[in-house]
Amino acid sequence: MTRWTWGALLVCGALGCSVEPQLAVTLDVDAGVDAGPAPATCASGIIWTEASGDTGASMAPGYACRSCHLRQAPSMAYSFMGTVFPALHEKDGCDARLAEPSRVKVEILDADGQVRLTLVPNAAGNFLSTTLQPSFPLPYRARVVGPDGASRVMATPQSNGDCNSCHTEQGTQGAPGRITLP
Repeated sequence: MTRWTWGALLVCGALGCSVEPQLAVTLDVDAGVDAGPAPATCASGIIWTEASGDTGASMAPGYACRSCHLRQAPSMAYSFMGTVFPALHEKDGCDARLAEPSRVKVEILDADGQVRLTLVPNAAGNFLSTTLQPSFPLPYRARVVGPDGASRVMATPQSNGDCNSCHTEQGTQGAPGRITLP
């Protein structure tokens, strides 16, 4: 077994790369052995369920919003929908409980890098646009701007605005996991 400790963690994926110097990571690695999925967390301890009765903008954090809306309520399948979480591997349905949601922005950038939409998540972390189709040509990239002004930009242009379809607990299609604050 090999043990590696890094004083800084390089986080890469669909939202780009950033160095997180405050994190120290120790990995125990067995050659050829997959460590498996990262443990899922729920920092708020609050899980949304259909039984909770909330069918508004705080519903179903982390689930693929647009896909569900296309099936259940097509008139509300907005072009960009997703959830900002405090950690990379938050469970489906975990209420993000963002401390200052009004100071967090999800910016949608066009192919030239120009901000075309600015979306503000609610306290549950959910954000959505107000139109069913984007008003500009795709592909797009997204940038999350935190309360302190720090930002993280998506590295790979996308054409699907159902953000949580890739930003799952473990991440799919090259996403590292959840959309998180920088």
